[in-house]
Amino acid sequence: MRHLILLCSLAVTACTSTDPATADDELDAAWASPTVSLPDVPVSVAPFDVVHVDWKQPLGEAYIYLNHVGDYRLAGARIAELFAEAKAQGAHLRGAPFLLFYDDPGKTPLDQLRARICVGLATDFSSLPPLYMDQLEARPVAYAAIGGAYSEVPRSYPGIFAYMAERGWSPGTPIREIYLVSPAGVPVEQLVTEVQIPWGS
Repeated sequence: MRHLILLCSLAVTACTSTDPATADDELDAAWASPTVSLPDVPVSVAPFDVVHVDWKQPLGEAYIYLNHVGDYRLAGARIAELFAEAKAQGAHLRGAPFLLFYDDPGKTPLDQLRARICVGLATDFSSLPPLYMDQLEARPVAYAAIGGAYSEVPRSYPGIFAYMAERGWSPGTPIREIYLVSPAGVPVEQLVTEVQIPWGS
């Protein structure tokens, strides 16, 4: 699980590059959807001596996604590809983009790691490959709002796992990281990532 923590949060590091695709006005506008809101927990920041964690049971949510197989660190750079494909197919989007991580890199070969690059749907939609559709399962999650650079997010995970362990909850997958602020032209200290880890007793 420690390997999963590290690679999940490194996955979107490429989005903070100066690649023109990430600075595109359309991408920034889509990311800044009015349906995006911050979690109702205080934002935790490095060095994460305190990580503010709570739990909730989100409603099921329809979403579209691109499949990603391989190095998790390459997945985040494909968010621009997701938005471009969604626009080409006429999808009406809802909320911030997110990644779902299904495998532990400590147990799964790098070239077999499975992830999804995702964004919610605002209206009914019929997708065509390479876009696919699915529904998030309505299941309880432990969650935290993590501020700052994406590379800092892994340092918050022990605090989330500690919260779960205190309650006797076993962490599950997929781990979900929701990128609530577009990194285009934004100082890293203004970035906020919501981490959600599903659990069972």
